[in-house]
Amino acid sequence: MLELRNIHKKFGDVRVLNGVNLRLEKGFVYTLKGGNGSGKTTLLNIISGFLAPTEGVVKFKGKKIAKFAPYRVNRLGIGRTFQDLRLAMQMTVYENILLALEKKMFGFATAEDAEKNRVNEILEQVSLTEKRNELAGEISYGQQKLLTIGCCIANNADLLLIDEPVAGIDKDNMLKIILLVRQLKQSGKTILQIEHNPAYIEATSDSVLQMEKGVIVCLK
Repeated sequence: MLELRNIHKKFGDVRVLNGVNLRLEKGFVYTLKGGNGSGKTTLLNIISGFLAPTEGVVKFKGKKIAKFAPYRVNRLGIGRTFQDLRLAMQMTVYENILLALEKKMFGFATAEDAEKNRVNEILEQVSLTEKRNELAGEISYGQQKLLTIGCCIANNADLLLIDEPVAGIDKDNMLKIILLVRQLKQSGKTILQIEHNPAYIEATSDSVLQMEKGVIVCLK
């Protein structure tokens, strides 16, 4: 599904990625781990189009996408969450999902009945039905993490890039995210996630990728 060949990234004289090679197969959950500065988030930014590699090839479903803008990458079927969430905090939980469904981030959405039904399905899937009318900025941090994944689901992404899904959240919401990731895998989605929590990694991962100094040094 996704292939990275010899990916390098430099910021000025600082080399962050040093020849990353990776192949992801459909329907598996891959976890990327490593210390701060090892290049994990930079790699996700390159896959999702927020950064261009200095050198190397990114292919998704056989198409080279390394120079595509983020919105084009998203429309091809790659969804992305961020450590800083990037939700529309002054809009409701329902409106955030609806905007992602219509691919009108921070715009205005008018829902048809089919879209309303799909939003309600996603809210139930991410355990946020009871929060549907609350502002995204007023729900808990763990619920905001669930909402960001819900937005990826609304995008109809085939590949989900999830950046630290359970960092800093309570046990109850971590368990909800574990179940959600398992459900997504069962439905045929592919997930590449960055995470450090050992219990979460054990519960969700098919493969664990260790990253050090800009390269993947171990695959389990």
